[in-house]
Amino acid sequence: MSINEVILSASGACKLIDSLHSYCFSSRQNKSQVCCLREQVEKKNGELKSLRQRVSRSDSQVRKLQEKLDELRRVSVPYPSSLLSPSREPPKMNPVVEPLSWMLGTWLSDPPGAGTYPTLQPFQYLEEVHISHVGQPMLNFSFNSFHPDTRKPMHRECGFIRLKPDTNKVAFVSAQNTGVVEVEEGEVNGQELCIASHSIARISFAKEPHVEQITRKFRLNSEGKLEQTVSMATTTQPMTQHLHVTYKKVTP
Repeated sequence: MSINEVILSASGACKLIDSLHSYCFSSRQNKSQVCCLREQVEKKNGELKSLRQRVSRSDSQVRKLQEKLDELRRVSVPYPSSLLSPSREPPKMNPVVEPLSWMLGTWLSDPPGAGTYPTLQPFQYLEEVHISHVGQPMLNFSFNSFHPDTRKPMHRECGFIRLKPDTNKVAFVSAQNTGVVEVEEGEVNGQELCIASHSIARISFAKEPHVEQITRKFRLNSEGKLEQTVSMATTTQPMTQHLHVTYKKVTP
């Protein structure tokens, strides 16, 4: 064998040894990666199992809540049932309040209401009115006014309108965000209701001058719109018109 052949044979053996070393190292590295991946898969499987258990518990809780809700809907108390079941028929109107049925509905000021008083600058306001019943011998109401430009809430009041059975005598009871509580009484004639203050109470730190008397008139005009006119007397001013507003009906 020549020197060149020996050199070539030795070179080939060296290359083979290098290839074997590389293979062995690569195999060890691949095994390490496989082990790492297996650990990650097992960890994810554990997390998935835990998530499935949580979902199962949530489903169980939802079923229990649904069963409780179904049980509440089966309760024979009419008012809570009407809250829980939108499909329930609305309560029948109590015959006592039929003379005021023309006031029922949701109303919006159209155009904006006008306010004035000797101690105030003239102003305008938007107002939303809800007048409803729940089958009792009274109407429920809320008046919510807003600034016409900024929509910032202004005067707010809510309360009840009661009728004395078999008469046209009416009582209007309201609580206001100004700290004033009123009882006004009067009569309904056709589609017109006129009332005047019977008693007025207020919080101890109510703003002065204090209101001493109030009159209101509601009427349904020939266009089917609701009108309200409010006059008042204070500790410094005689009875003077304060508000006038016309509403259009938006829902029955």
